[in-house]
Amino acid sequence: MTNSDSRIVEALRASLKETERLREQNRELVAAATEPIAIVGMSCRYPGGVSSPEDLWRLAESGADAIGPFPDDRGWDLANLFDDDPDSKGRTYARGAGFLTGVADFDPAFFGISPREATTMDPQQRLLLEASWEAVERARIDPVSLRGSRTGVFAGIMASTYGMRQLMAPGGAGEYEGYLGNGSLGSVTSGRVSYTLGLEGPAVTVDTACSSSLVAIHLAAQSLRRGESTLALAGGATVMSTPSLFIEFSRQRAMSSDGRCKSFSSTADGTGWSEGVGVVLLERLSDARRNGHPVLAVLRGSAVNQDGASNGLTAPNGPAQQRVIRAALADAGVPSTGVDAVEAHGTGTRLGDPIEAQALLATYGQGRERPLWLGSLKSNTGHTQAAAGVGGVIKMVQAMRHGVLPRTLHVEEPTPQVDWSAGEVRLLTERTPWPEVDRPRRAGVSAFGVSGTNAHVILEEAPADAPAATPSAAAPGPRPAPASVSACPPASDSAAGTPVLWPLSASDGAALRGQAARLASWLAGSDAEPADVGWSLATTRAALDHRAVVIGEDRAELLAALTALADGDTGAAGTVTGRVTEGGVVFVFPGQGSQWVGMGRELVAESPEFAASMRRCADALAPHVDWDLMEVLGDEEALRRVDVVQPALFSVMVSLAALWRAHGIEPAAVVGHSQGEIAAAHVAGALGLEDAARVVALRSQAIAATLAGHGGMVSVPRSAEDTAALIASFGAQLTVAACNGPHSTTVAGDAEAVEELLARCEEQGVRARRVPVDYASHSNHVASLHERLLKELDGIRPQRPAVPFYSGLTGALLDETPLTAAYWYENLRNPVEFTRATEALLDDGHRLFIECSAHPVLTAALQDTADRADTDATVLGSLRRDRGGRDRFLTSLATAYVHGAEPSWAAVHGRGRRPVDLPTYAFQRQRFWLAGPVVTGGDAASLGLDAPGHPLLGAGTALPGSGGYLFTSRLALNAQPWLADHVVHGVTVLPGTALVELAVRAGDQVGHPVVEELTVLAPLTVPATGGVLLRVTVDGGPENGGPGDGATGGTRALQVHARHEDEPADGPWTLHATGTLGRDAGTEPVHLRAWPPAATELDVTGLYGSLQDTGLDYGDAFRGLGRVWRSADETFAEVTLPEEVGQDGFVLHPALFDAALHAVAAGGPAGGTDGPDPRAAAPSPLIPFVWSGVRLHAGNARSVRVRLTRTAEDTLAIDVCDGEGAPVASVTSVVARPLDPARLTGPGRATSPLLPYRPHWQPVPVPRQPADLLLVDDLDSVPAQGAPDHIAVRLAPDPAAAPADAARTHTHRVLGLLQRWAAEPRFADARLVVVTRGAAGDDATDPAQAAVWGLVRSAQSEHPGRYVLVDEDPGADEGSPALATAVATGEPQLLVRDGVPHAPRLRRADPPTAGERPLAGPDGTVLITGGSGGLGRLLARHLATRHGVRHLTVLSRRGPAAPGTRELAAELAASDTAVTFVACDVSDRAALTAALDSLDRPLHAVVHAAGVLDDGVIEALTPDRIDTVLAPKADAAAHLDELTRDHDLRAFVLFSSVAGIVGGLGQGNYSAANTFLDALATARRHCGLPATSLAWGLWEQDGDMTAHLGTGRRDRLARGGLLPLTDEQGLALFDAALLADDAVQVPVRLDPRALRDGDGLPPILRDLAASPARRTAASAASGGPGLAERLAQLPPTGREQALADLVYAEIAGVLGHGTGPVDPARPFKDLGFDSLTAVELRNRLTAATGLRLPTTLVFDHPTPAALLASVRTRLLGEAPAPSESLLAELDRIDEAFAAIETSGEERSVLTARLQTLLAKWRAGGDAEDTTDARGAIENASDDEMFALIDTKIGTA
Repeated sequence: MTNSDSRIVEALRASLKETERLREQNRELVAAATEPIAIVGMSCRYPGGVSSPEDLWRLAESGADAIGPFPDDRGWDLANLFDDDPDSKGRTYARGAGFLTGVADFDPAFFGISPREATTMDPQQRLLLEASWEAVERARIDPVSLRGSRTGVFAGIMASTYGMRQLMAPGGAGEYEGYLGNGSLGSVTSGRVSYTLGLEGPAVTVDTACSSSLVAIHLAAQSLRRGESTLALAGGATVMSTPSLFIEFSRQRAMSSDGRCKSFSSTADGTGWSEGVGVVLLERLSDARRNGHPVLAVLRGSAVNQDGASNGLTAPNGPAQQRVIRAALADAGVPSTGVDAVEAHGTGTRLGDPIEAQALLATYGQGRERPLWLGSLKSNTGHTQAAAGVGGVIKMVQAMRHGVLPRTLHVEEPTPQVDWSAGEVRLLTERTPWPEVDRPRRAGVSAFGVSGTNAHVILEEAPADAPAATPSAAAPGPRPAPASVSACPPASDSAAGTPVLWPLSASDGAALRGQAARLASWLAGSDAEPADVGWSLATTRAALDHRAVVIGEDRAELLAALTALADGDTGAAGTVTGRVTEGGVVFVFPGQGSQWVGMGRELVAESPEFAASMRRCADALAPHVDWDLMEVLGDEEALRRVDVVQPALFSVMVSLAALWRAHGIEPAAVVGHSQGEIAAAHVAGALGLEDAARVVALRSQAIAATLAGHGGMVSVPRSAEDTAALIASFGAQLTVAACNGPHSTTVAGDAEAVEELLARCEEQGVRARRVPVDYASHSNHVASLHERLLKELDGIRPQRPAVPFYSGLTGALLDETPLTAAYWYENLRNPVEFTRATEALLDDGHRLFIECSAHPVLTAALQDTADRADTDATVLGSLRRDRGGRDRFLTSLATAYVHGAEPSWAAVHGRGRRPVDLPTYAFQRQRFWLAGPVVTGGDAASLGLDAPGHPLLGAGTALPGSGGYLFTSRLALNAQPWLADHVVHGVTVLPGTALVELAVRAGDQVGHPVVEELTVLAPLTVPATGGVLLRVTVDGGPENGGPGDGATGGTRALQVHARHEDEPADGPWTLHATGTLGRDAGTEPVHLRAWPPAATELDVTGLYGSLQDTGLDYGDAFRGLGRVWRSADETFAEVTLPEEVGQDGFVLHPALFDAALHAVAAGGPAGGTDGPDPRAAAPSPLIPFVWSGVRLHAGNARSVRVRLTRTAEDTLAIDVCDGEGAPVASVTSVVARPLDPARLTGPGRATSPLLPYRPHWQPVPVPRQPADLLLVDDLDSVPAQGAPDHIAVRLAPDPAAAPADAARTHTHRVLGLLQRWAAEPRFADARLVVVTRGAAGDDATDPAQAAVWGLVRSAQSEHPGRYVLVDEDPGADEGSPALATAVATGEPQLLVRDGVPHAPRLRRADPPTAGERPLAGPDGTVLITGGSGGLGRLLARHLATRHGVRHLTVLSRRGPAAPGTRELAAELAASDTAVTFVACDVSDRAALTAALDSLDRPLHAVVHAAGVLDDGVIEALTPDRIDTVLAPKADAAAHLDELTRDHDLRAFVLFSSVAGIVGGLGQGNYSAANTFLDALATARRHCGLPATSLAWGLWEQDGDMTAHLGTGRRDRLARGGLLPLTDEQGLALFDAALLADDAVQVPVRLDPRALRDGDGLPPILRDLAASPARRTAASAASGGPGLAERLAQLPPTGREQALADLVYAEIAGVLGHGTGPVDPARPFKDLGFDSLTAVELRNRLTAATGLRLPTTLVFDHPTPAALLASVRTRLLGEAPAPSESLLAELDRIDEAFAAIETSGEERSVLTARLQTLLAKWRAGGDAEDTTDARGAIENASDDEMFALIDTKIGTA
């Protein structure tokens, strides 16, 4: 062969190899693209009580019908919903449907969601969250283990109106604003699952209507095959929050009249809507096999397509359905004959079913030997819409596993509209066994969306070799489901008597009990091996924070302990409970004292790991000792020798550490006490075993030979300092040998001195205890061993520790100090600094301490140190005296687990365990349902009406001519469900307190807030269905011809009329109440500070039952009465509005106010036998009849204190105060009268011109005394001591500097002052006064100093009460007292003119009187700066179209290159307006000059709209950040002012911002720039030049200056009263401002109601609130200057509890918990806190405590407990040591015992309880030991009792 031939052969060989490689690659790609997808987990909820796939199978297999009546718990107006006429508007003829029960119930805390956010979440999102968690659990996967994985989420969901009802409601959504957006968005649904579970694969929400969930499964399979996802959750959910879908489809006549889907039946009459959720967990089959996940079935193929341009948008398309079926079969690689059954879409419509059947006949029905079976789950459940497809998948997976095809319901005969003979397709009219086939069972599932999107999937039964779930108990089909196979080899039987551990966990205690209950119930039907159950609990379920371990040797013991746990008995035998403590594990090794005869011997026999370690220790000790380690463990005499016991203890401790490690518990640090440090050093890796054995053996031998018999040691229960003082008189005879803990110290020294010390302690009552040794370690006695130890231990080879080693010698983390012989001498000679070492460990974040010893001896000292540090640490032992076997160790291991350790469960349960299917998580659901908006008749503003923003009032309007006012509303139980809880003689009656509420709100509207009198003329009944039309009218008063009394300042008459809405339109209105409203504030209201009152407490247990006997039937909403006291004619009470009753919008909720009145009916003393007040048993109930002198002082109260004073027969005076005793309401008198039951059976804004506001300076009263004020040049001049309360800094004008340069100088200086003032603690209680001249007011002349006003206004917003602004008289002397007088007014911003202080207030501008003047002549141009942004372009259009401007010049940085310029030019050209775009930096004077010089026509007007933002709080601002914002606004405005003075300008308009007026939070630099513009406009006016500065509010459209505002910030601004301007409103305000005379105008939209209700209303806005703003009532004993003092008066435990109640109540209030519980250890981020709620909490706590708290409060203290500790330290100083609080409590108990007189039996009970407590304390709190002790005590005779005390308890 030639060389040429060889090369050809080689080339051919290489080509063939490459071809084969490419073929293999192609095979791999094809295999990956077509790999079957395993269904490894399923979960669901469907109608008919279905809560699991097993439930769904039982429903389908049994042929159950899940259709039922409409729900009555969703606020639907069922009385007016139904009408058999399909054309009846707003109604439906469908009378049934498939509804989920408990759809409003959810467990938000589990998912870290606040109650407020949960309420706003679409229930579909909630269902998918829970179902996703369950699907993962049912796949035997710990959901937490998926965090960070590429798990995808594909959620099918349809549009929901749940949150949109409130979002679009007039007046907004109240407390839920800011949450409804995310709660309502479908796109958030999938993202929320990913976010909550930490999944990082694709998150896709699919809305293809009824095919959504099947399309989601298709997309999930594609994502898995492409490698985007490793696992994928796919499914869908539907909840109908309103009946709108029924109404809509009733108009189309597409609904089934009875709500049932009669799929493919001749009687089909339409679809029936239903709800549900279904989720499947998908994984590539190869991955599922490799990971050992259960394979329930396989998704072989799927396809999705569209109808396209068919015969109608919503009409089914048969050819498209055929195409999607064929595509799915092709994707699966199976012929149509290879599919046995199809789960059809089958909606039961006359149009859709025949089309679908014909498509199935054409695709599946041809060429078959046996028929294709056809069914539909919709015949059982109805059409579950977005959850329908996945429901069909779950049904068919179960059918394949069980070998049965369920029947389809409601098929009297197949529809005759289908030619069933055209193919082999048969309806499943009967339950049918799955056909026998020689291949895997297969089924198809279809779903067709009304959108035209079709989906079809092919399912196949699980391969026989794949892991499968345990078959359910249902009867198997012809072929058994594949047997369960484990990922592990089979396990051998557990050894008899070996304890089994069952770990459980939950997110809270209630859920933990629920977990136990679910597991106990499941066990009743399971025969799973106990060890398999334990293994599965440990490895397939999440380990959450609240934990328990059930321990038992057999099934009966385990079940008994599990039942006890479910019942809440956490102390029962066999149960260990606890909570995770974050922080590393510390192994603790004590010194001598833990030994006992026989220690370790059980473990040597039962634990191979422990035995092996002990043998290694014995071998290491052998060269140094003459005894055998294993033998001396049981030799009592030998263990008395120090040279034996110390090496033996060393061996046991080292071996216990090895045992902990063998069970997966690795130490993050070690610490030792005295000789325990030798074991710690070895375990840390600092000493080899041979060296460690040498140290412990030789050193103990030296002690025995030299020190023994010459000394002693004493344990003293005192601090080291106190102990040192106690022994000071002994001199060198005694020394502190060990500091064990804050109240535990060991003393060592001469034997005689030790005896004397013991005697002295006994005399002084000090419970000192002799340590059983006859030598004095850690004293000067040890000095005699120095040379011997250095010599004998020379040569040991210490290493660098592998585990951090905390030294008991130095009390700190070991540095580079080697553990040489010298160290081990010093370790024996010097005091043990164990307390300091423990503190160092705690400081470094360690929280779980495990004492590796035969018996715990350091746990009490460790716990005491942790308690003193106020640290949540856990301390536990390993073994116990006389309980040293594996069972005791496993109990300790369980204790470690429940506190956060993570054991190796394979070591615990043995290898080869089989996973079993377990119950899913026990969610602790509560009801969260967003009630529909109260106003049902549309937007009040769109009808020309005012929206009162009150739940009982729908709209209001002023009555022209009369000056009166009319409110109108509709009352109905579905809109105000709490009214249903106020029933009188079986009839729902509007409470009199609600009429008072209406009167107060009406009075607020007309400026007459006092209800001088209100007489109830007739009870107002509310029907069970339908509603009542309400009219509240207020007359115009005497000045308008009304009947009021002008002599007393004017009163207004009030009337309340009502009529049932089903009465004729021309029927009469009933007058229910009349009243008189006034302005008189009355006398000073009562405070109820002293609480509880000095009165007898009454028993209210049977109160509501007694009231029911009189005809007053109060439901939960009105049962807010808590405690009641009475003294003579005064009754006191505590009342709380139940959490489920919303208070948003009410002044004083009628249910809360009404419950306060119930206290008068309370009976005798608490615990007494007196019955209720006889008045409460009157035949007719007493009802409030006449109210007089009603005044409301505070709003939004949830918890109140009440005093009811009887002033006459059936007459009361009422005082209502909040939780800190401040007034909420007062009533001069209320007269009650009996109610005759026979009387219960009877039948947006007004249009006005839109005007801007203007700043107005109004005089304020001059105080008698000026403020104590010191004027300084800088803060360094402020004396460190004795400084006054006000420090003033005066700015000096700089006339030579350019205005913008001067502004920079001033703002830079003041910024430094503000930052330093906020940072230095010495200024915390003082106020900084910034003094200017010519910076504010209508005569402002200095824009540079005005910039400082904007900066400081923002600082005032961020730090209320810290800063004052004063603008002095321009000609005032510097020493004028006017400054100090002005500051004394308390106003934060002041203008002093002619010695009189003025404060700023916004007022509505006067209507213009002058006519319009053209902005520009025909030949003139208007210059706009910053005009290329959205608002600039809007203004340009407006100037052209509205003002007729024909020439515009627009300056911007980008000029013609800016987006949209070309389109705008073309648009304006059509209206004969020419626009020129010029690139120009207007802050550059030269560039601006060139641009002005380039104008080709006269300049007639300037609109300066340029600006930038660089937001930041004052502490974060820098001079550079100020300059960045000043340049385009201030510099540019100053240049424009200067360069246009020679032009004939008609207008010079500056676009400023309301941020400069009110002080923008986080916008100090921006506010400064805008106040510069405001003052520049004023100064120009004084020069006779045109100028108008417009301080704009928020615009609705996102412009360059507003695009950064998210929904949350916009919502907060709206809640603060600042509403966004529409384009039309903004331009109308622009036009109005051009005609006004004021230089500075504020074009904003303000919401007076929000201003009234909001907290922290800026003083400048006070006059614009709808009525005088009431403060918010405190929810608990809180703030004010006296809080610290009041707390200090309480005992320590009461003080701590009171402060905790306050702080946690504020946290709960922010979250929306009401007064519900807050988990103190749960991080704020897990509680659902965001930036909005963090700021709200800081503000509430600041108000409640009076402290100055930082804005970063929540971020600095990540849990409620940490925040509480910070607040407590700030308010009260450091917390007392726990022992101090405990001793105070013991003193109190001691006093109580001294005062009590008891019988013999009672004394025995008390004695037993005290002995149990003592046993528990001495045992160190071990649950099992205390249970044993309690049982022994309860069953002991007297002799046995004393023996027990002497032995068991006395030696514990």
